[in-house]
Amino acid sequence: MGTLDFKILDNFLEKDTFNKFKEAIFSESLNWYFKQNQTYEEDQKNDPGFFSLNFFGNFYNDFVGLNYFLFKIYEKINCKALVQSRANLYLKQEKDNKLFFHKDFEFECSTAIFYMNTNNGGTILGRKEKIKIDNIENRILIFNSQIEHSVKYATDVQRRIIININYF
Repeated sequence: MGTLDFKILDNFLEKDTFNKFKEAIFSESLNWYFKQNQTYEEDQKNDPGFFSLNFFGNFYNDFVGLNYFLFKIYEKINCKALVQSRANLYLKQEKDNKLFFHKDFEFECSTAIFYMNTNNGGTILGRKEKIKIDNIENRILIFNSQIEHSVKYATDVQRRIIININYF
C-alpha cells in the first residue's frame, strides 16, 4: 500500500453474524478497561480517554464468546499472523475534540478498523490530508499501519465501538 492507500468494505460480515456480534460486544456483561490516552506523542490534556478490551496482544484476555466473530473477521481480511486485536469503546462527547494522530506500531503491518455501530464519529486518515472515513456499522477500513490516523469522536450516540486489528 502506498502513502494513503486504503480500502473500505461495507456489509463486511453476513447480516445475522454481524447482529449477533454487535449484541455480544454491546452487552453489559463485558468488563472494559479504561485507558487514559490515545497516544503518548502529543499534548494529552484534552484527551477524554477510552475503554478497551484486548483480544490478542499485551494483556491478552480470553473472550471465548467473541472469538467466533473475531475469527470470521481475521479470515476475511486474510490475516496470517496477529500483532494485536482489541475493541475500543469511546463515550459520547459534547463536542468534537482535538485529533490525536498516531501510528499503531513503528513497524509496517496492516491495520483494520471494523465499525460496530453507525454514528457521526469516524477515523481520520493522514495528519495533512485528513480524509474522514465515516463510522458505519459492519464496515471495515484497511490501511498500512504507517499511515497516521486519529479518532473522530461521536457526539450523537452514547457509545462508539470499533474493533482494531493489526496483522500480517
